[in-house]
Amino acid sequence: MSGSDIVLAATVVAMVACAAGVVFAREAVRLFLSLGGFLLAVAAAFLVLGNPLVAVAQVFLYVGGVLVLLLFALMVIRRGKDERLSVRSRKDPSAAFISFGVFLLLAFGAAPVLGGSQVRIVDPAEVGEYLLGPGQVAFELAGVLLLAALLAILVIVKAGEDR
Repeated sequence: MSGSDIVLAATVVAMVACAAGVVFAREAVRLFLSLGGFLLAVAAAFLVLGNPLVAVAQVFLYVGGVLVLLLFALMVIRRGKDERLSVRSRKDPSAAFISFGVFLLLAFGAAPVLGGSQVRIVDPAEVGEYLLGPGQVAFELAGVLLLAALLAILVIVKAGEDR
């Protein structure tokens, strides 16, 4: 077992621990911090696997964008001095079955691709041309996602002011 395998295993353990923190968190701040730890662990896994471009995009888009917007929305919600925003869940067992089914689909769907494919080193300029080339809207969709998160914050703030 090489050093990169050990580091990758450590990032997987961190991802599972942070995902459990998201699932079992009772307070919204702890949930968001666990989500941030999970997203950073995913970025670390991309680094270990030799894909720094995706790791940086992960940190900028998700940790730097979406998670900061969620924390900002949490801060602007008006509540009493001692009142904390809690997360209530029904712990619906069907959600666990659906999640496990999605996991199986992803695991078995990716197995043929991962088993028989050749790894090719890609130039970052080639990735940029692919993403920003004609007909590609990946960055536009990321911008729409961030805009939707910002609009959701404004709706939450407005609803808090009306109380």
